[in-house]
Amino acid sequence: MTVSPGLSSNHHAYEPVSQLHGRSRQQRYSKLADWAYIRECAGALRSSLSDAGLPPVPIFGNGDCFSAQGYYEEKEASGVDGIMVARGALIKPWIFTEIAERREWDISATERLEGIRKVRHA
Repeated sequence: MTVSPGLSSNHHAYEPVSQLHGRSRQQRYSKLADWAYIRECAGALRSSLSDAGLPPVPIFGNGDCFSAQGYYEEKEASGVDGIMVARGALIKPWIFTEIAERREWDISATERLEGIRKVRHA
C-alpha cells in the first residue's frame, strides 16, 4: 500500500490518497493482480480510519486494468473509489475514453496510427 498526498479540490491543501497494489514488487508482472487482497486491504483501511475517528481517504486499486469493463468490474468488486490505469494506457491510450463512456471502443488500425501521430507531434 502506498499513501500519497493528493491535491484537494481547492488546490491549496493536500489530502492523503491511498493506492493499493495487487501484487508485490518482486512478483512484477509474473502474476495477475490480486483484487481480493485489494478488497481486504481497502476494508481494513476504512475500518482502521473509522475506529480511530479519522476521516476517510480515497482508496485506489492498481493492477491489470486493460478495459472499461475490467475497470468497472474491479471497482465494484473491490470497493475502491477508483482504479489506477498504467500498462492499460500504454497498450490502449484510448482506454480513458472507454472508461468515461462505459463502452469498449473498437478502434481501427488507421485510427490507432493517427492517435500515435498526434501524440508524437504534440
